Amino acid sequence: MSIQNTIALLEMYIHRSVAAVRTPSGIVFMGARNLKLNEKKTLLAIPQSELDAAIRWQK
Repeated sequence: MSIQNTIALLEMYIHRSVAAVRTPSGIVFMGARNLKLNEKKTLLAIPQSELDAAIRWQK
């Protein structure tokens, strides 16, 4: 998955109260209970390095 696709997913889910948060142990999703099971699997399949790059790109 490319960084642009990751950004698009993060922005799409932000309207459903899901946020990617950088923690010392890695990037976690807050509000993931608002997602369906397949949507949650899609987010969890994204590598941490791509999530980190997408979050830095958004700033």
